[in-house]
Amino acid sequence: MKILYLKQISLTLLLTGAQTLRGQVAPVDPPTQTIAQTFTLSQPDYRLSPYTGMTRQDWIDAAEYLLGGAFTYIHTLDDPMYFPKELDKTYPNSNDLVPTAKLEGLCRTLFIAAPLLRENPDLTLNGIRVADYYRHQLLNLINQSSPTFIRHRDGGPSQILVEFGALAISLSVAQDILWKPLTQEQKDELASTMLSYGNGPTINSNWMFFNVFVISFFKEQGYAVNDQRLKENLENILSLYRGEGWYNDSPAYDYYSMWAFQMYGPIWAQMYGHFYPEYVEQFMEHQKDMVDNYPYMFSEEGRMNMWGRSIPYRFASVVPLALLGYEHNSAINYGWMRRIASGTLLQFLQNPDFLEDNVPTLGFYGKFAPAVQIYSCRGSVFWCGKAFLSLLLPADNPFWTAKENNGPWEKKFKKGKVYNKFQPATNLLITDYPDCGGAEIRSWCHETVAGDWQKFRSSENYNKLAYHTEFPWMADGPDGEVSMNYATRYGEGDWEVLHLYTFRSF
Repeated sequence: MKILYLKQISLTLLLTGAQTLRGQVAPVDPPTQTIAQTFTLSQPDYRLSPYTGMTRQDWIDAAEYLLGGAFTYIHTLDDPMYFPKELDKTYPNSNDLVPTAKLEGLCRTLFIAAPLLRENPDLTLNGIRVADYYRHQLLNLINQSSPTFIRHRDGGPSQILVEFGALAISLSVAQDILWKPLTQEQKDELASTMLSYGNGPTINSNWMFFNVFVISFFKEQGYAVNDQRLKENLENILSLYRGEGWYNDSPAYDYYSMWAFQMYGPIWAQMYGHFYPEYVEQFMEHQKDMVDNYPYMFSEEGRMNMWGRSIPYRFASVVPLALLGYEHNSAINYGWMRRIASGTLLQFLQNPDFLEDNVPTLGFYGKFAPAVQIYSCRGSVFWCGKAFLSLLLPADNPFWTAKENNGPWEKKFKKGKVYNKFQPATNLLITDYPDCGGAEIRSWCHETVAGDWQKFRSSENYNKLAYHTEFPWMADGPDGEVSMNYATRYGEGDWEVLHLYTFRSF
């Protein structure tokens, strides 16, 4: 299964992110203006939120701030969500891959725009009506004369499936604004294009959700869909659950368990669970399993850890904490969940290295090539916008109304002690340190360098002995410089950092 997965991913990158040389990529026009380098709370409420000052309105303001930066590249309705390239290792490196990069920018910024449009259908940024812009861009996807036209699927799974899965979620979120105003002919054409991917093959990982959302959205609209594919994908997704809130993402445990499985599952259950009610309970039970584990991975100040692949998605990591609001469960400490979520949001939005050219960098704080994978483009970073799907929760939801608190950091955790949480299903160990307020993860890494063709499963993203919120990891050096790991040297040759660990116990 692992070999098949890698072959499928390889095909995906050849289609959408490989570093080919066919034609030099044209530069991107500069933004119309420069936005503030960091986000500022306009009216912090330290009564409701004594730690961060953030309220639901501040989350709306933060979303508009981030989306506003993207819109400084939009002069007309035809301008794509396409941003200056950063880092040689990322795509596109050829003009034939530019349409996919533009699709990423479009569909991923919609994770921010869709909930904002639910709040304010007349939202205008940089002089452009946001709803008009995205509707126009949807029509460009089916306009053969448009440079952002997307052809029907011809082959296996590709990055286009990923982005159409995201688009289906946003169409579901802002259906009245993005979908219903289209003519029937336009709807039919868009459905035909998106379903050619959604009804098609997928990869046995979090990618199955992209098929699920495309099929579910158009099934709800009355289109003929591949029901069997929908049911099979849902069953296969649920089979990847291992316990304590963690899904196995073929083969790793990382933030994809959270910003993918633990986001998509509950949202699907709320939007489309009526198609298969028997799966709803399972998704929601898995979400509840997370409560006693995942929040402990964040620091006392609510900072997230630099760990695993796709780390430029950053605060997408907090969306499952917000979606616990679906539970309306008095046993859940919603004040702590929001304190973590807001703390992580501010961890980046108030860091001066987070933005470059008005959009997030490819890195953790600033740009950092060792933490970035070859499947990313500049628009990929807007996957972080998943955090703003928290705005799907109404203002009276306990996630928004509970008073912020610091959970166990306030009274339960004592100075001079450390607190461990071992996850038997995944062999993850979470350790909290009250003396410094940091949280640490010890996690999985068992990957050969020769077999790691993407060069991240065996890299610093996974091979450190521990990952600490207070000490973001450093890249290994060519002369044996290494942090939180061991390195060996072959004679007078290269250094190799250890990466083939077999778990026994802690």
